[in-house]
Amino acid sequence: MKSGFEAIYDKNTKILIFGSAPSVKSLELQQYYANKGNQFWKIIAECLCTSDPIDYEKRLQLLTQNHIGLWDIYSQFNRIGSLDSDFKQTKLNNFDSLFSTAPIKLIIANGDKAYQEIVKSTLFEHYTVIKCLSTSGANNGKTQERKIEWKEALQTTCLS
Repeated sequence: MKSGFEAIYDKNTKILIFGSAPSVKSLELQQYYANKGNQFWKIIAECLCTSDPIDYEKRLQLLTQNHIGLWDIYSQFNRIGSLDSDFKQTKLNNFDSLFSTAPIKLIIANGDKAYQEIVKSTLFEHYTVIKCLSTSGANNGKTQERKIEWKEALQTTCLS
């Protein structure tokens, strides 16, 4: 089984974005959303009315400065390739520490797989959950629709 990344959050995190698990490229580079075809960082920067800082550490700072956390639903997984449809075996993360530390008000699911896991788990029933189109390059044909969904979901954070 492959292992995912640690959560990105602090005691001020109010919005939590959940993906499913890191892609092959993300695992290789040890960075969330490292595949250049994935539009996550571009969309987040646009929603926060700024430019993408490109530097990974600055990207993470951009999130935390705007009270946004980032994590994946799965802590461990068996998957060939990067598609969510190819998971063979998965293990959910332990969310206790995060939920006891951060005052989460909103959870955004980055795509169907993360959303499906959220809605079938009782761990998230006390939170507002919004599903947005995945930022994966596989969804780049839905760029405009995706941008609108993410902007609406992050409207409390965006300055425009």
